[in-house]
Amino acid sequence: MSSVLPKGQQTAYQRWELTSFGDARASQVEKQNEVSRIAQAEINAIKEQARNEAYAEGYKEAYQAGFNEGQQAGYAEMQEQARTLISHIEGLAQQFQGQLNLAHEVVGDELLQLAISLASSMTKKHFELAPESITTIVQEAIALLPSIQQPAQIFLHPEDLDLVKELASATLEKDGWRLFPDHQMTRGGCRIETGQNVIDATYETRWNRLTENLIGVTHTAELV
Repeated sequence: MSSVLPKGQQTAYQRWELTSFGDARASQVEKQNEVSRIAQAEINAIKEQARNEAYAEGYKEAYQAGFNEGQQAGYAEMQEQARTLISHIEGLAQQFQGQLNLAHEVVGDELLQLAISLASSMTKKHFELAPESITTIVQEAIALLPSIQQPAQIFLHPEDLDLVKELASATLEKDGWRLFPDHQMTRGGCRIETGQNVIDATYETRWNRLTENLIGVTHTAELV
């Protein structure tokens, strides 16, 4: 015999008790479902957080790797630019040094020529102030001869010839010298001719020898 009473035969207490029990079970199931939903949401949140962290870490590593690679590439490019710049500067420095050396040579030669020109002017001026020095020039030229052989002739500018005759003709004629004018000769020089020798003591020849010696000494000093 069934112990379950039809709903119409149940007492109010019995109906309330059964209903209350059923409601309790439904509430419990609902709470369990809610817990499950919360737990699932937390799990999903944890997964999402893990994915985000993994993405962020991967992005950071990729960014750092890209940064390092870009930094190395930039550094290499800067080094190459620096080498190119240094090479260019060195080329300019060498070119400048070459131009500087050339300028020194040009200026040195110009100064030397200026000094020679000034010395020539001073020499001519000195002779104009002391024309009697022609006798010293003649005596020095005679001293260069190994021996005096006849005919012994001295050629001078006409004005210098007059001075030599006035100052030293007695001595020269005594030694057998004969004096002759040379209208093409520059004042301040002479030419001596003997039977076997010619002494060119003209102003131009003596001055050329002097300047050659001066230039030679200057170049030697530059090499040292």
